[in-house]
Amino acid sequence: MTPDAIEALAALMGVTSIGILVLVGIKMRFNHKLRMGERPTGENEHLIEAVEQLQDEVRSMREEFAELHERVDFTERILSEGRAGNAIGPRQSTPV
Repeated sequence: MTPDAIEALAALMGVTSIGILVLVGIKMRFNHKLRMGERPTGENEHLIEAVEQLQDEVRSMREEFAELHERVDFTERILSEGRAGNAIGPRQSTPV
């Protein structure tokens, strides 16, 4: 795996982790207010909307992450096949 791919993967994982932490914090705050018997107010409705938007973003990032993971796996397989082919010896071309 190239250093650029690793760097991109690490950045994507970091952003995803931060998004998840934000979602968990907002949800915990909302649940706490509900347990305390408070009715949702305009601010809470705004928070609910923000949580839903963040959930959509995290879902999208997870899909992108899964696609990136598949591409990295594919690239690693191609590279390892190329290395395995080179380990046997150079290919001999046949004249056409």
